[in-house]
Amino acid sequence: MPRKPSAKRYAMALFQIGLDKGNTENFGKDLQTLDEVLSERAFPAFLRMPKIGIEQKMNVVKEGLPDLNPTVHNLLGLLIARRDTESIPGIIKEYVKLLDQQSGIEKGEVYSAVPLDDAQQEQLAEYLGNLTGKKIELTASVDESIVAGLVARVGDMILDGSVKTRLQSLRKSLS
Repeated sequence: MPRKPSAKRYAMALFQIGLDKGNTENFGKDLQTLDEVLSERAFPAFLRMPKIGIEQKMNVVKEGLPDLNPTVHNLLGLLIARRDTESIPGIIKEYVKLLDQQSGIEKGEVYSAVPLDDAQQEQLAEYLGNLTGKKIELTASVDESIVAGLVARVGDMILDGSVKTRLQSLRKSLS
């Protein structure tokens, strides 16, 4: 049985078409709309029903999402025909990554022992942006197990300034 193309390949193909047509942002908005519709339980179940024909499913999609770009609509039709609609969330995630990459935006996560206020998050995002040369969008979380300090992750880079890690390294050097 042939393997299904990955979500990344679908996203890259759609992104390339968007670049050629100058529609990358519009495709992204359409994918977000599609994601919202798919978050309803009934719609994905409907798309997976084997007794309902592809043509009938596509008619429902056209009526339910009339503003959907024809290219995104065709992608959805292809996924319905291949019975691969469960890969849509992955496609959306990969497409958003490509949009961010094009815009020079990098997603980052920061874990701290105490909650960071907005000013601290902005300052940290600016610092990380200077290190990476990109605009950083941070998601902050509290992790009390790090005792004090923080751990920041941007792409493949991890900056660990936590007391927990320092104590572990001190324990290793003493033993």
